[in-house]
Amino acid sequence: MNPLHNQVLENHFLNGLAGLTGLSHARLKEYSDSNSFFNILDHPQLINPTPRQLEKIELIKELIKSYNVLRTLEKETKVVFNNPYDAGKYFVALLEGKRDKEVFMVTFLDTKFKIIETKIFSEGTVNQAPIYPREILKRALDCSCKAIMLAHNHPSGDTTPSREDIGVTQNMVNIFDPLGIEIVDHIIVGGVNYYSLRENNDFTSEVTNTPNYTPVHIKDFELEF
Repeated sequence: MNPLHNQVLENHFLNGLAGLTGLSHARLKEYSDSNSFFNILDHPQLINPTPRQLEKIELIKELIKSYNVLRTLEKETKVVFNNPYDAGKYFVALLEGKRDKEVFMVTFLDTKFKIIETKIFSEGTVNQAPIYPREILKRALDCSCKAIMLAHNHPSGDTTPSREDIGVTQNMVNIFDPLGIEIVDHIIVGGVNYYSLRENNDFTSEVTNTPNYTPVHIKDFELEF
């Protein structure tokens, strides 16, 4: 690593530690210039903190330790979407209990199809929910995802996709494909059952039209009149 980069990181560390504990930045800098700055956390008594400052240092150490352990466990247990069945089970678990309204959610995936985040983007009425493509686009760019999985429920229990469901899915392809982000599938949940639009060839992976960023509604096929 570039020594200058090291220096910048060390300075960020000392700034953060001073801000969180109330320790003097000048004192921390003076100590770290002639000693390992790791000592500040590993052996905090060396810089003569007050009891309150020492308590804050111990809390920071616990936070760092817990974060590292949880991060490791997350990597080991992270859900991976390898096929429509895995995706279907995942979204049934999340949406099966939503019987009084349509809920539209999006899962953002990394290059290995591991989940970065799953977020609800719309909660509508018993037979429809509004979709705002710009909000999904912004979130996708914020988390630097490489693929996206769409999902929503049909409170009627019928997983048959409506014309709007298919249209929304294709429009997402039109929006994200030029950005190098794949729309992997759109799962429709009805009770404990699910329907995969990808598995049933209800949309194409290629851009078919100009992207539409205006809000649209997905609908429960059974409740259209």
